[in-house]
Amino acid sequence: MSQINRRLGTPPSLRGSVSGQNCPDIFELTDGNFAVIGTDATETLEALLPADATRGEDGRIVLLTRETLIYAKADIPLITPSLDTQRLLPGAAPSGVAETRPAPEPAYREGRQQVKIERRLGVPPQKRGSLTGQTCPDIFELSDGSFAVIGTEATETLDQELPADAARADYERIVVISRETLVRAKADIPDL
Repeated sequence: MSQINRRLGTPPSLRGSVSGQNCPDIFELTDGNFAVIGTDATETLEALLPADATRGEDGRIVLLTRETLIYAKADIPLITPSLDTQRLLPGAAPSGVAETRPAPEPAYREGRQQVKIERRLGVPPQKRGSLTGQTCPDIFELSDGSFAVIGTEATETLDQELPADAARADYERIVVISRETLVRAKADIPDL
């Protein structure tokens, strides 16, 4: 398994965490994939997935706050215009009209409201080369403004690799998603 290379976005302490830890986070790995720390919501969200999205046995669904993904957007690489080569370019600063939304209260932890999947970020697994179209990493925006990520469970492997300014709460998991999944989702992530 690869190691953590760099953080995408800002540390939890700069995103408003009082303790500076136990917050969602995104890291680029040395193999080019991405590790995501988020609240495990597999049991809650699996039944709500669209028909063209499923998870494998080693996959989990974790939640990211809206703020975490938006702050990481500028660090996500771009795909070249030629999708045939699938070459990735270094990220650029986000542009366009800024969409603002208050940071959501995490409804998924205390069951205060029914959270629904609003839309997929990026493209379905079939358009990313999945032969079966299923059990692939995926990213969805939820009705409370947070994001759900389907990825391969990697908590045990990467927990000790986390930098000093990152940590994981007991209810949080670390999942790995492919580079292409996050890169193809970049265009759908709102700007700051």
